[in-house]
Amino acid sequence: MNDFIPIAALVVSLLALWQTHRVSADSKRLTEQEIELIRQQLAANRLAAVQEKQASISARMYKDGKSWRVSVYNSGPAEAKNVRLLHDDTNQLVSKDAIDGKFPLVKMEKGQSVDFWANVHMTSPLKETLVIQWDDLSGTNRENRVEITV
Repeated sequence: MNDFIPIAALVVSLLALWQTHRVSADSKRLTEQEIELIRQQLAANRLAAVQEKQASISARMYKDGKSWRVSVYNSGPAEAKNVRLLHDDTNQLVSKDAIDGKFPLVKMEKGQSVDFWANVHMTSPLKETLVIQWDDLSGTNRENRVEITV
């Protein structure tokens, strides 16, 4: 009977040690998962912070009754500044005069758009590429090449 008490104490001690080791391993694994989750949250927050500073300028062509119009719009969350629509000699759907009359814009707010007439006739090309440039809080000379179609 005297030998039983030390053996029981040893067994209880070993069980407690084993339980402590298991809890420690679980805790370590949980801590690693928490660190990875925090890293992912930081990356998502950084991406969101960058995207909040970006304007997204694009264009589309639509029919307004019997005539065609081009709409240049800002669908991004930020304001765009110095918005420019570049014109070259290959542009036939959009005249240089229409562009020069509206652009460059000093600023284009979120959700704002600018519309102007398109030159659509029987020999017009069915599609054309517009080059739009702007500045915003995320950088300067940002660019979007948009293909508009009749």
